Amino acid sequence: MKRAKAPRVPILENAFEVNLPKLMRAARTTGDARVILNDGDVRTVAILSKTRLAVFLGGQPWAADIVPVHCLNGRLRPLLKCPRAHEGNFQSLYYRNGELACRHCHTLRYRTNTAATAAERARLARSKLLISLGAGPSCADVVRQPYKWRKKHLRMVANAARFASIYYKDIRSWLERNHD
Repeated sequence: MKRAKAPRVPILENAFEVNLPKLMRAARTTGDARVILNDGDVRTVAILSKTRLAVFLGGQPWAADIVPVHCLNGRLRPLLKCPRAHEGNFQSLYYRNGELACRHCHTLRYRTNTAATAAERARLARSKLLISLGAGPSCADVVRQPYKWRKKHLRMVANAARFASIYYKDIRSWLERNHD
């Protein structure tokens, strides 16, 4: 029986992300409510207030409410309300196809969720780990960066090696099947 191909879904990593904690951290360090967002070819300005975020994207202004949500120990956590009036509050909103909305409204998926096989997911996880360690995806030996925790570094390198062994074991089995 022939399987139907999975529908092409938009990938989360390909959308322009507006992340509230990063914006608030940048506004706090600069001391200015205006923050410049730069994502390769897209560059824009975001303006933060206590209750609102304003962003100029795609030639038009977008506004999103900032809602305080109660957390443990009586603290408040600021989250963004989706401009489409979607239920729930989010840390990030995404600009895609001329609209700013949450990932649920855009039906965005993570790249690892759309990978066809476990080996492909392992390859993506390994490359993401190596990039976070400060190495390229094809780098075999990773040097610990100064002021990084040794145990955490060793654990991340071990995970990258585990993902690589999963990926290469799948390639070996594929070669053995197709060699005959």
